[in-house]
Amino acid sequence: MAEWPKLADPHPLPSDRLKFRYTWPFRGAFDAPAWKNTCDDTHRTRAMPESREELERDSRWPAFFPSPICITSTSHGGVSHVEKVVGASIVNRFPYVVALSYCRKPLSSRHYVRRTFMDALEASGRVALQFLMPGEPLSALMSAIANVPEDRPVERFTAADLATHESPPIFDDAYLVYQCRLAKPGRDFDGAPIYDEPWIDVGSHRIYFLEIESIALKDDIASGYAPLHWRSLPVWRGAPRRRPDPGSAAKREEALSRGAFVKAYQPDYVFPSAGTIAFAADEHRGGFAIKHLPPLPEDQVEVDNDRARWPCFFPSSVGLITVEDGHGRIGGMACGSTTILSRHPLTVAICVSYARINERYARRASLDLLERANRFGCGVPYYDPVVLEAIRYLGNISRPSDPGKVENCGLTALRMGNTIGFAELPVHYDCRIVERRRLGTHILILGEVENVFVHRDVTPDCALEWCPWAGSMSA
Repeated sequence: MAEWPKLADPHPLPSDRLKFRYTWPFRGAFDAPAWKNTCDDTHRTRAMPESREELERDSRWPAFFPSPICITSTSHGGVSHVEKVVGASIVNRFPYVVALSYCRKPLSSRHYVRRTFMDALEASGRVALQFLMPGEPLSALMSAIANVPEDRPVERFTAADLATHESPPIFDDAYLVYQCRLAKPGRDFDGAPIYDEPWIDVGSHRIYFLEIESIALKDDIASGYAPLHWRSLPVWRGAPRRRPDPGSAAKREEALSRGAFVKAYQPDYVFPSAGTIAFAADEHRGGFAIKHLPPLPEDQVEVDNDRARWPCFFPSSVGLITVEDGHGRIGGMACGSTTILSRHPLTVAICVSYARINERYARRASLDLLERANRFGCGVPYYDPVVLEAIRYLGNISRPSDPGKVENCGLTALRMGNTIGFAELPVHYDCRIVERRRLGTHILILGEVENVFVHRDVTPDCALEWCPWAGSMSA
């Protein structure tokens, strides 16, 4: 029997990132009685949300999602604060907005209220979002955040013992810094009001919308001398294989060739590179190339597809999203701004373009279904040639040009709970839509997870491997 075409095995993570590697599932991940086997014995599944007693015992996410991690800092009243954020995501392009979520309700020792940091953020209205290279400085900072209570902010900086400058404090070891302020009320390109409030409360977490005012990138990275490397998909080395369908692959390529604009996608992302835009700095200062973003969204817009790309690297996860309306019409898309923003109830966030700017930023046909539906599915893709082909197809082919794009993407569509998933993917989240919010060019859609499905071949001995940190190609 023929097997799926196979990429060369992903190169092992460089030594600087090995100690930051995360694998899932851990031993005992499926021991809770809430986990059941599906009728066909292909997946494990459990209903959500968990009880408060279950969360107090273990509030780790019940299933894997590839979320990046960043460091955030703020200052108010002469006191500086630092906190890590899991799952930060770019949620809008014009204006350029990042969403950060912080725990506001006590769930466990792992998920505790970040009250001191949130009070300072709301009082000052500003945050420095920053990334450090994997290595000892990052380890020291993560250890300080983990071990020093958040209501003793000065001691966190003392324990980390890392030099900082400016206010909010920027770590000298940071290679990338986004300076942000709380989003202000405004109107989108259709005249609809946006950001009446700069944050929303979703379950256990508060989600802040922060407009990016400037981006600072180390000169040696911006120049291309020491480019960044980011693996945007997890690796699953023991994934099951099945017979490929060359005829279907040819049809997909033919459909893609008819498109006016095709977004490329690679799981191994290099910035800057021939496949990305150059970092267009406005000034160079203190070893950084710095780009300032105009305060008005309309002044940031570039109609050219290439120049309208994100102006700098930001680690972003991908979700394979499916939706089914009340008439049984099915749509799907690869969503590059998919993240988890609340732990209880576990809430998946996706951002979908609704404003017509150019081919890159245009209203997605799947949005028509998402606006009429009350659910969506979110599958976790992984590093595999057939999965990459599905990402490319779902991300570029609109439903009007192929109403069967979900069935034709190269993966096996399968009903999982109340949504459609893909049989080959390791994890599927079955989500109920609880909120939609226009942000300017994109709409934020929040889905409360009602069921989790995990492929039976995902085990501690055949685990998903993920590193939430980017690193330098020169490391």
